[in-house]
Amino acid sequence: MRKRLLTQISEMIVIICFVAIVLTTFLGVVSRYILEYSIPWADEIARYGFVWLVYIGMVGSLVRGQHVCVEILLMRYRGTLRIWMLNLIDLAGMVLFGALLYGGVILMEMTYTQITPGLGISKSWVYAAVPIGAALMLIEFVSRIKRRLSGQGQT
Repeated sequence: MRKRLLTQISEMIVIICFVAIVLTTFLGVVSRYILEYSIPWADEIARYGFVWLVYIGMVGSLVRGQHVCVEILLMRYRGTLRIWMLNLIDLAGMVLFGALLYGGVILMEMTYTQITPGLGISKSWVYAAVPIGAALMLIEFVSRIKRRLSGQGQT
């Protein structure tokens, strides 16, 4: 199955975040315990990289069908009814991520003047992961519903 560009980009961001988390954590531990010098920005990169990894990585999980799902009721439905139930579930997800998008934008607006102590960047860059991840999820939900309604897939 051919991956869409949006999924490939999100997966690349997740890989970059993961590598940054591992390298900066390793560097921070080595410098603290061997060199007896604490790197002030290493902890922030790891923490903020994890935030981005989670919010951007949730799109890849949705595409692969790895999100938590209780299928006991879905297993009872077949055909058109199953498609409509899956669409209803995705619509509920869209409401959730629409609220997260809205709240994330408000959070960015509230924190744009706050500067991180180690990196010296605006905290709105850190919290930008929330609305960006939510927007990516909304795009994927719309794409899934569109595929189902056009008859190209049921999941």
